[in-house]
Amino acid sequence: MGIVEGDIVAFVGAGGKSSAILQAAGELAEAGVPVLVTSTTKMLVSEAEKVGPVLISEDREELRSKVAETLAGQGAAVAGSGILSKKRVDGVEPSWVPDLAPKDGVTLVEADGSRRRPLKGTAAHEPPLPHGATLVVVVGGIRALGEPVHEERIHRPEVFSELTGIGPGHTIDASAFARSLLAGLHNTPPNARRTALLAGVEPGRSMSNASVVAHGIWRAGVRKVVLSSLPNETPGRVWAL
Repeated sequence: MGIVEGDIVAFVGAGGKSSAILQAAGELAEAGVPVLVTSTTKMLVSEAEKVGPVLISEDREELRSKVAETLAGQGAAVAGSGILSKKRVDGVEPSWVPDLAPKDGVTLVEADGSRRRPLKGTAAHEPPLPHGATLVVVVGGIRALGEPVHEERIHRPEVFSELTGIGPGHTIDASAFARSLLAGLHNTPPNARRTALLAGVEPGRSMSNASVVAHGIWRAGVRKVVLSSLPNETPGRVWAL
């Protein structure tokens, strides 16, 4: 995905954000790079605990101190502002992220919600990107391609239809899929890099379909597109275009 030391990486979109964050966090930790995982929305406690200690505080300075101490000793941690019902970690304010981010490491931020759908219609006020984001990764689950527009597959299908012109019940084609992902990048900071991650890809027809979407995204100016078998496989296989 093009992640480098010092990055604040925002994951947006649908269909594989959490799996991508977990795999990236694991690879960074194995390489000895300090990694902080946080969110500007919400995370499941069960997923957060796979990264490292879950640090909670409603006070930014207290949370910053906890993060610095934990990363110095363990190398990986998750930061949130509280624990919600349904065993979820509440996110932090986007303005907190630069203060929490390790200067000699990488910060991975779940910066969007999709209710576990493979695709979403991104509203004008979304996604809640962290301040200081240096890389924005938009994610889409390829299993939605070729399926009808329906709330079972798309978070906010009415917004998706407005963005793509594909109405309820009509088939999601490669062009509409690409447009919906590009919408997730609409408020990327001017100096931030952009990557698209197509999830749920397997060799064969799935990869062929994903490649058509990938080229549409590439032609629109996103020069790094990654195909991955996540979340179907953990760890996932990866193909970069």
